[in-house]
Amino acid sequence: MTATHAWGTGYRFGVLVADRESGALGVTKSLDGRTYTIKGVPGGKEWTADMSRLRLATTEERATLGLSPRSMD
Repeated sequence: MTATHAWGTGYRFGVLVADRESGALGVTKSLDGRTYTIKGVPGGKEWTADMSRLRLATTEERATLGLSPRSMD
């Protein structure tokens, strides 16, 4: 679920992530430098976050949204 950029490793677009500061869950939409635009789920509110604030959503967080565990591709 990660992609390599000139400055290191980041996330693919469309990946469910958690914001470490707010705890909000969202899907990565775009990347500008080290800043992602995230679309929140549920609700759809967008915000931006530095890649250092993000982590992949856990299996438990995915389950709260009715999603299956992530694949390991």
